[in-house]
Amino acid sequence: MAFTAGVKILPGYPVQMGPKMIVVFDIIGPSSYSRTTGIVLSATAGGLNLGGFDFGQATSDTQNLFDLQVQMNLGGYGNSVPSIILRPVSITTGSVGGQSQTAGTEAATSTNLSTFSWRVQVVMV
Repeated sequence: MAFTAGVKILPGYPVQMGPKMIVVFDIIGPSSYSRTTGIVLSATAGGLNLGGFDFGQATSDTQNLFDLQVQMNLGGYGNSVPSIILRPVSITTGSVGGQSQTAGTEAATSTNLSTFSWRVQVVMV
């Protein structure tokens, strides 16, 4: 079963913590993943509409086949970043999402991730 694509912010978020915002959301993978780009999220788009990312972490997907790594993108030392890259890493070896996966490596290019959902928590400004 495929999920509705995009970012779905959980009820009650964002929550202000001092000058920062905590946001928790679910995200669905693309129908054809690219190792070249990963899944890029902009702080100013996709319903987030804030200034930048300070920190991010994610869960395994709902099927426990991929972990999700959060990579800070385009930022300088000591500053928030305008975008993050989400990179699914296979937990299992075998055919998943229509492609051959190897445990501990990034999802193969062209993997169909539209049936996978992850929960992500970010600290934003």
